[in-house]
Amino acid sequence: MMHESSDAVRVLPVTAFDLGVLAELHAAIFKAPWDQPWSVQSFAEILAMPGVQGWLMISGETPIGFMLARFTLDEGEILLTGIVPQERRRGHAAHLMRILFDHARAAGIASMFLEHAAGNEAAGALYGRFGFSPIGRRRAYYERRGGGREDAITLRCDLSVRDIDRQGVPHK
Repeated sequence: MMHESSDAVRVLPVTAFDLGVLAELHAAIFKAPWDQPWSVQSFAEILAMPGVQGWLMISGETPIGFMLARFTLDEGEILLTGIVPQERRRGHAAHLMRILFDHARAAGIASMFLEHAAGNEAAGALYGRFGFSPIGRRRAYYERRGGGREDAITLRCDLSVRDIDRQGVPHK
């Protein structure tokens, strides 16, 4: 199913044909000197896992972002998401979140989980806007290029008590 946003950005389901595009996007999105880019093989392994779904966001003919999630029984997990730097702060990540929540509810998902790097305040703000709350911290979880490590913040959102309005704002 294709999703259309108000600014004519298309969102398509991820397929095995998108592995190279996902690897290129990941390298562009997470290109800070401390991040390790994922390979085509890494994405192939993730997409082969049971319950994994993904969405690729395209502006014109240019891929600009993606989201991967896994649904198991009544729980879901956002595995990885990102928007290329030049397209950030335009509502694209929120659009992907609304699509994720629609698919999660249709699949009977009651709770969503994720983790993000402790220093990624923009991610924390986005997820907080969608009703995610911190439930834990994984010390030195992310290994960074050059040997550094960064904590991960673990978040949870209870979908069974939330409704998302047309602007993507959750409420009880």
